[in-house]
Amino acid sequence: MNFKRTVLVLTMGVVGFGALAATADAQPLQPAKREVLARVHNQKQEIRAEQRAGKIGPMKAHRLLAADRRIAREARAPGHLTRVEAKRLNHQENRIHRHLKS
Repeated sequence: MNFKRTVLVLTMGVVGFGALAATADAQPLQPAKREVLARVHNQKQEIRAEQRAGKIGPMKAHRLLAADRRIAREARAPGHLTRVEAKRLNHQENRIHRHLKS
């Protein structure tokens, strides 16, 4: 009886956690987050195109993509993205873009 109850509680916990994650994904992004994530996506495409064209090496592409991932992780963090934070993330994107073109 105790084993059945434990399995039932664990199952309900997993289902509840899945429902919570699904509702969190369904919430719309604020405009600042959307803008930063769109820039990250576009820059990722550009880095890969430059690598395919042979303009940058694989290690430089790896470093630039890793920097882009860090920016995306910060932008996706829960909570509100302030104007100052969005400006800082955009500044970081600008620096990555300058490294890509050099």
